[in-house]
Amino acid sequence: MLDKLKQELVDTANQIISESAQKMPGAFQNALHSCIEHNYNLELSLLACASSRWCGSTEDSGMPAAIAALMLRAGITVHLEVSDFAGVFERLPQLLDEKDDTLAILAGDGLIALAIEYLAGNCGMHSARLVSEAVKAVGAGGMLSGLSLEVDRADGIETEVPDGRSLLELYSGQLARFASHGGALLAGASDMMLDDAAQIGVLTGRAKFLVRKAESSKNRDEVRDLGFQARTLIELAETIAGHKPNAALFNSIMYLSDFI
Repeated sequence: MLDKLKQELVDTANQIISESAQKMPGAFQNALHSCIEHNYNLELSLLACASSRWCGSTEDSGMPAAIAALMLRAGITVHLEVSDFAGVFERLPQLLDEKDDTLAILAGDGLIALAIEYLAGNCGMHSARLVSEAVKAVGAGGMLSGLSLEVDRADGIETEVPDGRSLLELYSGQLARFASHGGALLAGASDMMLDDAAQIGVLTGRAKFLVRKAESSKNRDEVRDLGFQARTLIELAETIAGHKPNAALFNSIMYLSDFI
């Protein structure tokens, strides 16, 4: 199921790009497709499908939120390939075939704009709220804040998050929250289930961040500590999701080998 949904997600996103950017230069179109076809954290976008199923609908009901989450993450990530960020975000994959600052900026801007456009036109009565949630996830209260703090740290500047949230929640948790919350919203979930779905997303996104950090560490003690923290977060998410049949996709995403 998970592999099938991953392929459907990538195929649909590529189709949307082809339809939207068909009058754009070939290099720009190819860059957009290249960013989407990379499977970096793809399962976090599929939290939208898992959440929709968990809330009593189908996996496909949450696919629009998954598509937007994929485009937003790819758009932010490719921006970080700009040479000014060299040495700061080494754990991230290279999405473009070749280093090109101008193309990285244009592709990132294009993907973020396309994600918002897609949400606005394909989510019916929930479009306005999903657009708002997407902007929050990547904006000043989400990924961009986390990334700017990471840049500060690389420059030797220690800055606290204004509202007390952890850097890892801003960096990865908020976009995962958007996906999980968005899937629940598209499924017609109650306010209580929306809150629970959002929390599952935050916890899973934070765990994924810790795992990625552990993968680049050469310190055994740090790797062990990060792994413990990630497992603890996943256990908390699992407690909320439960083990009923409608939570099967949630559990599959939570217990990918990356978290073990």
